[in-house]
Amino acid sequence: MLNELKKFFIREIKEDKISKLPENFYNDVKEYIKNLEDEKERERALYFYRELRKIRIYKAIYGDRENLDDEERNILNLIENLEFKEKSEEEPKDIYISKNIQLVRAILNFPSFTDGKFIYSIEKNDILSLDEKIVKILEKHSIVKRFKVEL
Repeated sequence: MLNELKKFFIREIKEDKISKLPENFYNDVKEYIKNLEDEKERERALYFYRELRKIRIYKAIYGDRENLDDEERNILNLIENLEFKEKSEEEPKDIYISKNIQLVRAILNFPSFTDGKFIYSIEKNDILSLDEKIVKILEKHSIVKRFKVEL
């Protein structure tokens, strides 16, 4: 099946018009990929499958739609029926934060860590805005130093 998939992929690249695929071709390919145990072969098959579909959709958008299957026609209909909303002229809202944010400079490189919501990576001389709780911990271990901000 992989050789057949490659053959159709190469033929689609070479020809200007959309080529005819066997009936249930995509379903057969999906089933083949689902049953593959070799990871490298699965990656190759997925690559050819996705690229074949992209090429056919591209050709259909900019030209001939004669040999499309039903699934490809549905994809084109979805693309054509997309509605684009205009950006509103609304002013951005202020951000209200309940946490006390501190501006600090990293004194040392420090491995990545998380507070449960974000992943932080700290490298020497980085300027960071961090929650005061995190700053206290990092300051205690001489990893960061606070800026004294004067207004």
